[in-house]
Amino acid sequence: MTHTSQGSTGSAEVVNALIRNELSWEELLGLMRAPKSEIRFEETIAAWQSLVTWDEQILLPLGENLFIVAKNGRAIVKTTAGAELGPWNGNWKMQCRMIVRRTREDLLEIYPENDMTIDPSLVEIREFLCPVSGTLLDTDCVPPGFPVEVDFTPDLGTFYRDWLGKELPVTL
Repeated sequence: MTHTSQGSTGSAEVVNALIRNELSWEELLGLMRAPKSEIRFEETIAAWQSLVTWDEQILLPLGENLFIVAKNGRAIVKTTAGAELGPWNGNWKMQCRMIVRRTREDLLEIYPENDMTIDPSLVEIREFLCPVSGTLLDTDCVPPGFPVEVDFTPDLGTFYRDWLGKELPVTL
């Protein structure tokens, strides 16, 4: 399927193709270079909302399979599969299944044997998985024993008020 991004950078069809990874590199490059539609965020949220099976309103995507959603007047983190991982500003990774690769054998499952192979005495790889579907949500490469940290916590209130010019539909 070919999608044109020239002159239609705000079209719902292009945004749907974008989040479904259906755009060619040339189409994606054209989309990145074109002026952004003022309704791109709303189109993106609508496209993501159409892909999930649950009803909570998506407030902000955090990744391909991770969202901040509105539930019972509060903002929480939820996966595509429906796992609820706690408050939006909490450490959602602590609610995930986790694979920790800390031996050379574990690391060789994902990295080839060569002079650049990661030294397990210096780092470990942590894979955070959805507790419902097992989908990979995030990966950290950290020193052994390093605490589990959240990559970032967005300022939802400022984003909605100052960037979108809208009222945030939840209490923070």
